Amino acid sequence: MHTLVASAAAEQQLQRSLDVLHDLLPLSACAFYRVNRQQQPHDFLLRSMPDAVHQRYVSRYMQHDPLHPARLAVQPRNVVALREVLAAPMQPASRYAPFLASSRVVDVVEILLRRGGRVVAGISLLRQGRMHGFAAEELQLLQQVYSLLDMALEPCLQSGYPSRTPVPLTGREAEIARLLCAGACNKSMARALDIGLATVKTHLLHLFRKFAVSNRTELACALFAQQQAAAPGPASQDSAGSHP
Repeated sequence: MHTLVASAAAEQQLQRSLDVLHDLLPLSACAFYRVNRQQQPHDFLLRSMPDAVHQRYVSRYMQHDPLHPARLAVQPRNVVALREVLAAPMQPASRYAPFLASSRVVDVVEILLRRGGRVVAGISLLRQGRMHGFAAEELQLLQQVYSLLDMALEPCLQSGYPSRTPVPLTGREAEIARLLCAGACNKSMARALDIGLATVKTHLLHLFRKFAVSNRTELACALFAQQQAAAPGPASQDSAGSHP
């Protein structure tokens, strides 16, 4: 029970923090995410961002993002604007440019949260359409409130926010997921399930999209996390009347 209460409180604090950021500055969308030890973003919590835009970002453009945590981890700043790492004249030639153009992204600011010397979470602030880019004064304001934001999100970074509703899988997707977690390659999956290699790839792509991940390693981690969340805890394995 204590864990559930702590997780609910962490999610509430996270939602309030995102509310504060929306009240503080004009934004079209924002997203909170955690960062694993491989410096890959995961567990996205979206605010005012269309799911199609996020899926396109994760599946095609995340690894080209100039504000990817793996690229920003070595620099000391915790508030970084897109224009600071990708000069305007360079944007059309960037592999990230198609995403910016198709999503009508004008500017992005990344807020990095660090623990133990590494980036463990981040918040992306987006401006789109007719909005102006983030001004120097606005970046300075975000820097001024950073310590308060970092402190407010401490419960979330310790316990994480509650697990989302389990991602539903079809029967075939569940079989693919089981084989993936067992370390099977695509050809082994095709042989084991007596299906074509192209069909295996299609099911994997569907799983990538469902879990908002971009590679097999992230998918395996997401599947493992869902399995752990669904596994009965010690209390449920005891008799109905027993409690810790």
